[in-house]
Amino acid sequence: MTKSSGKTGSDTPASSGALAEMVQPDRTIGFSDSFGRDTLIKIGVLTILLVALHFKLLDVMVRKWVSDSNWHHGFIIPLFSIYLFYIRRMELYAARRKISSLGLALMLLSLFGGMYVVLRRVPGSYWLAQMSMVVMLFGLVLYLGGWSIIRITWLPILFLMFALPIPELLYSRIAVPLQNIAAEGAVIILRVLSVEISSEASALDVTSRSGVSHGLTVADACSGMRLLMAFCALGVAMAYLDYKPIWQRLILVAAAVPIAVFCNVIRVAITCWMYHIDKPELGQGFMHTFAGIVMLIPAFGLLWLLAWILQRVFVDEEPPGGRHEEADS
Repeated sequence: MTKSSGKTGSDTPASSGALAEMVQPDRTIGFSDSFGRDTLIKIGVLTILLVALHFKLLDVMVRKWVSDSNWHHGFIIPLFSIYLFYIRRMELYAARRKISSLGLALMLLSLFGGMYVVLRRVPGSYWLAQMSMVVMLFGLVLYLGGWSIIRITWLPILFLMFALPIPELLYSRIAVPLQNIAAEGAVIILRVLSVEISSEASALDVTSRSGVSHGLTVADACSGMRLLMAFCALGVAMAYLDYKPIWQRLILVAAAVPIAVFCNVIRVAITCWMYHIDKPELGQGFMHTFAGIVMLIPAFGLLWLLAWILQRVFVDEEPPGGRHEEADS
């Protein structure tokens, strides 16, 4: 009896220690574990070179963000891109990095391509060169991290393209049809409300209750381009943030366009209504600009509602044998 109890006492600590080692959680990988000093030096040097090579393009881009109200959102896009990196940081820390020569080739190709379009003064050269800057950043990440890193970071990098001001020619080709759609849509809505209104292209003629005729034009600022660009970016972000089947993500991105156009039609209709009720001051200046900002609320609400419907109503069926496999495991 005495010998047996002594043996049990000697085994207990060892068994407890082994058990503790088995249930002890794995140590979380942190930033310092994943990015050593040498890696940070490489990233820092190459980033400085990237900024130095594209300083002129960055200066032109930032000036456009400041001076053109259609591109004020350009300041937000890089910050949101950083946030997209942040929410997947643990995957980024854990991913295995490997130098990729294809990334180096892509960097050189984008560098020479950007220089070529600027020096040859190709139409829209600054925009094309700015796009090559994003491609060069993509190549830089691919070069330093390989495909395992790119699988995590490709969208936050390409998301930066929403901040690139498009050329005036391309802008006009998109804005003019949007102006016409906004005018025609406002006419349809207001005629339902018994408002005397007519349109020709983007020109509107509204008759007020007092019988005064007001000639209005849907200008470039009212085309909805600002709302369209912002909501395309928002649609992509919402599709990326939460896990969704690919078809739901595509629907969210595609729906951003009609939602933005519809909300801009409502904005133009409200402006015309102010003239109809003999309150033109409510459709001008600050109030007109403020109405455009307010329309972001219903636009976001519609996009969020669509995302909710897709997640709640259209539920993917569990793959056959899924429950059995889970029970066996």
